[in-house]
Amino acid sequence: MKTSTAYQISFANAFADLYLDKENGEVALDLRRQEITIYLNQTQYQALVLLVQQSLEDEEFLEYLNWQKDPIQCDENRVFEICGPDHMVCMACTPSYERVKLTFEIGVAVDLSFGDYQGLAGLLKEAQADLEWRRELLRWNMQDQGPDFATGND
Repeated sequence: MKTSTAYQISFANAFADLYLDKENGEVALDLRRQEITIYLNQTQYQALVLLVQQSLEDEEFLEYLNWQKDPIQCDENRVFEICGPDHMVCMACTPSYERVKLTFEIGVAVDLSFGDYQGLAGLLKEAQADLEWRRELLRWNMQDQGPDFATGND
């Protein structure tokens, strides 16, 4: 579910809330069951998006995540590890424990159930598909990293 005001865009589902502060270009990720809010700059947010996208492209990981394979029957030593750009955020999953651990370079690690991880992935996918969300991220990215196209200065 999307909500948009003059100052903020937010998406929410049963697992998490995702907020984009239009004034500061910051993203807040509120993980409901873990009762934690993680504040990310745009680079960290994009790293999280890429990490989740990469993880959902691993067919074997998806088979466990979606219960097509029984995680309890998995070899206890089987670990899926994926790192986002510059190790800003990394994921580790041992299917037999039915948990996904996200570790952020900002000194935060969050342990998610398979359902929580799927909920987070769905929320990120919904936000990334939203035109207003993408425009706002692009606007802040251009202001923070690129030349000032509006004034012609670079």
